Amino acid sequence: MSAPIPVILNPAAKSTQAAAREKVIRALSPAPELILTSAPGEATEIAAKLAKDGHPLVVAAGGDGTMNEVLQGICQVNANRSAGEKHTALGVLPVGTMNVFSLEMGLPSSDIANCWQKISSGRLKEIDLWLANEQYFVQLAGVGFDAEVIQETPWERKKKFGPLSYVMSAVQVLMRTPPAVRLQIAGRPDMHGSVVLIGAGKHYGGPVPVFPKSNNQDGLLDVIIFKGLGGWEFVQMVRAILERGYDSALDIDYLQVREFTVIAAPDAPFEVDGELATGVTPVHFRAADFKIQIAV
Repeated sequence: MSAPIPVILNPAAKSTQAAAREKVIRALSPAPELILTSAPGEATEIAAKLAKDGHPLVVAAGGDGTMNEVLQGICQVNANRSAGEKHTALGVLPVGTMNVFSLEMGLPSSDIANCWQKISSGRLKEIDLWLANEQYFVQLAGVGFDAEVIQETPWERKKKFGPLSYVMSAVQVLMRTPPAVRLQIAGRPDMHGSVVLIGAGKHYGGPVPVFPKSNNQDGLLDVIIFKGLGGWEFVQMVRAILERGYDSALDIDYLQVREFTVIAAPDAPFEVDGELATGVTPVHFRAADFKIQIAV
């Protein structure tokens, strides 16, 4: 009989529903090994220990933030494994505020039992793994505006207002002067703007495919550069999404690249998978030396 699949749960996320969510997870079949975190960053430590102990699959139960914490721990261990040694895979039970990555992977957040059946089936999909400086990500990243929004959104506001809390913070950030951002890409002239959005998959903030050309197995990052930061740029982005193309967006550049560096003046924060990253610009985006397997 195989060992139970470890599931790391952040009970603080959506705390009013924490008890009910924990009960649902404990009742899943096959029964998981549920591990509760008690502090920010602890999911990374737990995931790393589980990976070192040889677990073939570690599951994050929460939103994209919990997923990325678990991803860091798994990847820190996988990075040190010898050639041919089996890597630990990642699973995601989408029970958090934002579940963009699970949406990308076709995992149903509305039916956790069905989602668990997919995760525990043994079926894996290998996708691209990326680095922003030394921090791993699999779905999205951003420099400037969206990172500032995350930075300005306290946990208390997220707990009270959910996704609306980010809209409230966005209004505050839009009232400031954005940083001057520069992209350095080998073999190309520098590109300039005020906001950089990066997609490893099609989805960014929800069900809308912000990056229509993206494929998480093609070895490319899709990059959107806003030349300014105002309502007109956002109108162009919405129109491009609806029309399935950015060709007519005069104040937005859309490109696909393997590696690049973002510099900002003044230095700007950046985020990975919807969570504020450690440090500020400059930030170097590149592929990791290995890929990551996802339970689907």
